[in-house]
Amino acid sequence: MQAQERKLRNMTQRPIAISDKPPAVSQMMDGERAYARVPGKNLRLYIRLGAKLYYTEFLPVEERDSTLVTTNVWEEME
Repeated sequence: MQAQERKLRNMTQRPIAISDKPPAVSQMMDGERAYARVPGKNLRLYIRLGAKLYYTEFLPVEERDSTLVTTNVWEEME
C-alpha cells in the first residue's frame, strides 16, 4: 500500500452538525449549506443561493417487514 493510499484510507470526516430549527437566510452566507431536523419533520438540507433559501427533504429508508406495509423500502427505490 502506497503512502498516499494509506493517507486516504485513514482520513476521517468531521461529524455533520444537525440543528433542531431551520436556519435564517440572514445568518447564512451565499452558497452555505445547513442541515436541520425540526421536530415532527424529516431531515432537510438547506442552501442559500443569493437572497433565497432552498431546501430538500430526506425520507427515511425502512427495512421490509413481512407484517407491515411500509413506504420508502430500500429494495423498491433502486
